[in-house]
Amino acid sequence: MKRNVMYFISNFCVVLVVTGFITMQQTEASSIQLADAAAAQKETAMSHEGTATVKTIDMEKGVVKLAHGPVASLKWPAMTMNFKFIDSALIQGIKVDDAVTFTFIKSNGDYVVTHIKSSQ
Repeated sequence: MKRNVMYFISNFCVVLVVTGFITMQQTEASSIQLADAAAAQKETAMSHEGTATVKTIDMEKGVVKLAHGPVASLKWPAMTMNFKFIDSALIQGIKVDDAVTFTFIKSNGDYVVTHIKSSQ
């Protein structure tokens, strides 16, 4: 009988230790997910500014290709890339080869122009 009690107690302790270990891992994973979500939300909410030359405008797709200078807030070097725009009125008066200043955000994994103005 005494042996059964000891066996039960030792197994119970093992179960407690394993349960604690699993709980600790889940808590750590949740903390990492929360930190990642907070970083993504901060990046999404933050707007960035740059200067660029307009390379192409695709009104049907809502995309403007910009050859932009460095973007300090993102530590980006100068490069050429596509940006989405939601409102076509934003692009009115902007032509290919125009020098522009622009503001953009990251939204749902895309970089979206929120303001653009020709420097000419």
